[in-house]
Amino acid sequence: MKKNVTIYDVAREAGVSLATVSRVINGSSVVKAKTRDRVLETIQRLDFKPNQIARGLATSKTTTIAIVFPQSLFAHVKDMIGGIGDTSRRLDYNVSIYTTDEIGDGNPIETVMERVIKSRADGVILFNNDEIDKEIEMIEKYKIPAVIIGGKASQHIASIMVDSKAIAFDIVNKYLDRGQDNIAFVIPKQNLIETDSMIEGIVEAYQNHGKTFDMTQQVIHASTHYEKSYQQFLDYFKEHRHDLVFAGYDKEAVAAINAAIDNGIRIPEDMEVIGMMDTNYALMCRPALTSVHVPVYDMGALAVRLLTKILNEENVEESKIVLHHLLMPRETTL
Repeated sequence: MKKNVTIYDVAREAGVSLATVSRVINGSSVVKAKTRDRVLETIQRLDFKPNQIARGLATSKTTTIAIVFPQSLFAHVKDMIGGIGDTSRRLDYNVSIYTTDEIGDGNPIETVMERVIKSRADGVILFNNDEIDKEIEMIEKYKIPAVIIGGKASQHIASIMVDSKAIAFDIVNKYLDRGQDNIAFVIPKQNLIETDSMIEGIVEAYQNHGKTFDMTQQVIHASTHYEKSYQQFLDYFKEHRHDLVFAGYDKEAVAAINAAIDNGIRIPEDMEVIGMMDTNYALMCRPALTSVHVPVYDMGALAVRLLTKILNEENVEESKIVLHHLLMPRETTL
């Protein structure tokens, strides 16, 4: 039985975006002649029969952007979703949200990404996470315009991020300057901020001081669930002490603080703790948590603006936008 050829097949074979194929189908004059000829040749070669949905992709009054992220990230990025929603409404775009933690057995990432592709979204915003490489592979396969929040840009995908390597280097270097080299880094599962880059920054800071960062002894992998992280740290701090515990998220930092206190460790007198993202966890924690403020609302808003520029074939001067961060000192550091 012959497989039905879709607009996605045409876009992939022609090496263009879905929006470009739909513009050619609808006779738009904004497509360059060389590109139009390549798309038309592909349509003829694949014997593609445009349907009403395909025709409507370019002529619809509004467009749709798909947002894909692990549900476990929501507490850390809810303000970012606000930035995405506010900017999408101003630009007259619809937003569809897909999460990857409720799919059950099988291949959840593949399942979710197939749903995104079948939804005919004009573009996709992805959040950096443990499965980002799989997501990028599928997006690039179908030539869907995309922006990654928190991760590096690829050849065809733009990004909005903070300089995670610089964040980690600056914090760790400050403690090493004071002679405090017993530092633990907590890696949460599904990290929006690039963990590998943060570790690079930590390692570089140690090397600059003629020291070695021991990945086997100074890196702690934590659960996404507070209860599990707390129990893990409760056991851990029975035998371990550090000058600084630097966590990739505030939630894991709070779990470390509570477990340390329950083991008789004074915060910050005996051990200092720093979190990331500057979420409500940092403000609700007692003592209040020192955290790195990441402008998540702005990241969401800029991701939409960058993606819509790509969709509308506007000039994009920089495909990788790096935003500033700010350390917010509170009661868990001296």
